Amino acid sequence: MEKLLLLLVEPLVKDIKKIKIEKEREENRIKYILQIPKGDIAKVIGKSGKMIKAINSLLKLRAIKENMYASCELQEV
Repeated sequence: MEKLLLLLVEPLVKDIKKIKIEKEREENRIKYILQIPKGDIAKVIGKSGKMIKAINSLLKLRAIKENMYASCELQEV
């Protein structure tokens, strides 16, 4: 699922190497924390949060296939 996150975020940021992904796991729940540079965070959030909501939706759909629950949170670096 980390590859999916990078695939979705890659076109929105200038340098994909500056993005860090942390993973917190509890039983069948996974929470991904994306650390994104200050200049790119607005693009990832999108207008009215539509982009990050779409990313979360796709991540949740992928997690369902594995009988998991996944979510994504952003942090500014």
